Amino acid sequence: MLELIKLFLVFVLLVFLINKKIPIGWTLILGAIFLGILFELPLSALTLNMGKASIEPATIDLLITILLILLFGELLKCCGYFQDLTFALENLIKNIKLLLILIPATIGLLPMPAGAMMSAPMVEGVGNKYNLSPEMKVSVNYWFRHILEFTFPLYQGVIISASILNVKISRIILAQIPLSLAMILSGVLFLNSKIKVERKNNPKTVEFVKNIDNASMMGLAFKGLWPVILVVLLNLILGMNLALALVVTIIFLFVIRKVSLKDIGNMIKRSFSLDIVILILGVMIFKKLITVSGGIGVIPQSLSNFGISPVFAVCLVPFIVGILTGMTSAFVGISYPILFFFLSPNGVNYGYVMLAYGSGFTGVMLSPVHLCLVLTKDYFKASFRRVYLLILPAGLFLLASAIILVLLGFPWGKIG
Repeated sequence: MLELIKLFLVFVLLVFLINKKIPIGWTLILGAIFLGILFELPLSALTLNMGKASIEPATIDLLITILLILLFGELLKCCGYFQDLTFALENLIKNIKLLLILIPATIGLLPMPAGAMMSAPMVEGVGNKYNLSPEMKVSVNYWFRHILEFTFPLYQGVIISASILNVKISRIILAQIPLSLAMILSGVLFLNSKIKVERKNNPKTVEFVKNIDNASMMGLAFKGLWPVILVVLLNLILGMNLALALVVTIIFLFVIRKVSLKDIGNMIKRSFSLDIVILILGVMIFKKLITVSGGIGVIPQSLSNFGISPVFAVCLVPFIVGILTGMTSAFVGISYPILFFFLSPNGVNYGYVMLAYGSGFTGVMLSPVHLCLVLTKDYFKASFRRVYLLILPAGLFLLASAIILVLLGFPWGKIG
């Protein structure tokens, strides 16, 4: 019981620091130190394990991968790849409801902070032609921008999950495919179904390009997407390490686009984030300390003693962290080490992994501090209350889907 209280105090500290707007990386490092002190780790063991966690191969690989993804996104943006892709989609697809899914989902192929802001102007242009309310434009842009976060190998949450659980990214993706499908379905049921396709009679609205050559537009779409396809092929199909796949693709892009050394240097400066470095170190240090302190076995033993279902803990802890932080990397980095015994008791329990990610991500999507939601609400000048009335049913559907799947025994076969 005493150990459970200690772990609860660590969680309270993390929540307190999050509410005080302390960066998540520093929150995790301070939480790890507090945990080590509460579980009476000697100072030498505490510092030694923090040092080890910072330089272990898994930490270095994770850090390099995330920084490369940021550089890759900056490169695609500077070279205009995604602008080409979205322009082509706007002129290939005339179905308004499908277009309002594909535009933000396409931008979702580029993991970046506040990525919904990149697709917002395009959604606005389409939405204005059909007289959509500001709240509907916010909701469809926000929701469909995130449908790939469960299964796309360039997202931090997927990568950090695989690193913490020490499994291949492809296995995390396979386990979480139902979540992406559930999120798409919830968006269609609770958002797209409410869109009334009524053309706005306004000569000032932007029209689609007329007399387009579909073949040319399809070529333009492929031109915008091929670097991402190359990374995915190298990683998931050919089995190349994700960091190496990114390096190969980035170098190839630098060469064929004839990017100058000066521009390369500027891209590296713009994409580098010290907060991301500290975040990765914080995640791995927290995982290390909760393991060596013995805190990792506290929750399952205590829940067993009190007769509480593990499903409840696996669902609740990520959801709370997700709604408090509005960050996928935060709920994964904080809750997965705490719940590690459930997620990987004797081999990975992919059903619980799917549930933890689905619950945490539902919290992220409903979080009032989620950067995408806050910024796009202001961009479209929409009412927070009305946006929530639209996205809340979709979020509850997503959460319910994850819970039901686990209760039905998901996964029903071997993952990977």
